[in-house]
Amino acid sequence: MFITILYGDHKTLLFNPSCLVVNLLNSIKERCGYGDTDRVLDLTDETGLVLELPSHKNECATKYLTLKGFYILVEKRTVTSYEPHDHNDMGPTQEVQYVPLLTSPCDRFKGYNTRVAEKRPTLQQSGHRSTVGKVGKRGGRMKAKKSVAESSSPV
Repeated sequence: MFITILYGDHKTLLFNPSCLVVNLLNSIKERCGYGDTDRVLDLTDETGLVLELPSHKNECATKYLTLKGFYILVEKRTVTSYEPHDHNDMGPTQEVQYVPLLTSPCDRFKGYNTRVAEKRPTLQQSGHRSTVGKVGKRGGRMKAKKSVAESSSPV
């Protein structure tokens, strides 16, 4: 049982996902050459959907990963912006960006578009039924958000 992680200049490594997410992410970080950095790493599937694995550190990784699947290594960055979004908003805002650490992911995966699934309120949270979105692997209603950074960084 394994998964394939793609990163850098089309490098690949095999990993065993039969462990806690925290252990898998630490192993990926170390083996891909980011062990001595404070970068926050995550994975996307072949379409660019961010898996948000750091949010599930104490769960089994196989719950979120498909065996024999291909995943792209991404870096999670928080960017602070001081531009006002409207007339009443003058404070800084923070935006989370996911940057693929694979050179030209679109060359390998046609239609690759880095994005985060937005969780929709459930029936209990909203008080009414929603027919928008679809149920994802992690449960709850999901809707794709806009793309957040598609440039790659040098390794």
